[in-house]
Amino acid sequence: MQYSEGLMSKSGKKISILVFESSLNPKLTLIESHGGYMGTKEKVAEDNKELVEFAEKYNINYISIDLSNNGTQKDQPINELRYSNRVKDVETVVDYVTNKYRSPIVLVGSSLGGLITLNSAVYSPNIKGVVLNCAAVKAHICVEQTMDQSEFKNWKEKGMANVWGVPMNYDFYEDLVNLNAMKVIQSLTMPILWFHGSDDMVVPISQAYEAKSKNPNIELVLVSGGGHRFGDKMQSGEWEKKVEDFILKLI
Repeated sequence: MQYSEGLMSKSGKKISILVFESSLNPKLTLIESHGGYMGTKEKVAEDNKELVEFAEKYNINYISIDLSNNGTQKDQPINELRYSNRVKDVETVVDYVTNKYRSPIVLVGSSLGGLITLNSAVYSPNIKGVVLNCAAVKAHICVEQTMDQSEFKNWKEKGMANVWGVPMNYDFYEDLVNLNAMKVIQSLTMPILWFHGSDDMVVPISQAYEAKSKNPNIELVLVSGGGHRFGDKMQSGEWEKKVEDFILKLI
């Protein structure tokens, strides 16, 4: 069964989820967070169609989220996005799953969705695994390194700067500093499957290496020649096979 449901997030903002329900008593529930500012629950599910089909086959529920300020809510401008709110959004969905399905949970996140996922992973003992793609562990560093340097230096004084095409207040950056996921890496005890492109120019591979050095539970899959999107640097079905094998070990 497939359904959508609106939720009031712990952030105080309205979010919504798209649920692919295999059963009311699933062996596991996957919760996926989109990366970047914008992104819809429908697009995330469509991009991971094979994973959704795999979940249905093995009595696993799959949930994607319309996170706060993602462009789908009229009263939530994108330039008011704060990733600390999105962490609360994911925690809200974790609570939803815990209350309705009472199943173990695996969190999935890419890029800035990886930042959210890592910070959310400490929230509940029901979270039994994490899958990451090019996780922006130190997103504030990514912002510093990809912004116009003059604009970055004057950001605090001027109050507003262009960050990846969107004008953001300086507290957007301060929020990312506070969410530095390297601070929680060592406390994560669940297995973590982490894909990262060796040539990623948005989130340098060095962030993944540093995280792995702090946590032996991380299985780092280096995508040789891969950028922030892996493109043809992974064989067709290779990502899905590794993720599915990882999940099957958890049920």
